[in-house]
Amino acid sequence: MSTPAAVDVQFRLAARARPRGVHVRMRSFGERCVAVARIDDESQWGLGSSARQALGAALVSLPSSTRTALLADLALLHPSTEIAMRNGV
Repeated sequence: MSTPAAVDVQFRLAARARPRGVHVRMRSFGERCVAVARIDDESQWGLGSSARQALGAALVSLPSSTRTALLADLALLHPSTEIAMRNGV
């Protein structure tokens, strides 16, 4: 059984509460994902068994309402599709 190749994607999320947005770099490898979110010029890291879980962990320093708004940003559709396609899902 072959392991899927590592997938790197970069994207920006925005929400009314974060007018400057959040720049994210996501790396998916095997059954793990790492997200690095640039929040106020600091890198916040998150690890998870899915891209969404890793992203949520990287955004944990933000208020809950802001996290929810960012995770609902339609800009997530493209990177989600790219990761799924490259992993053969």
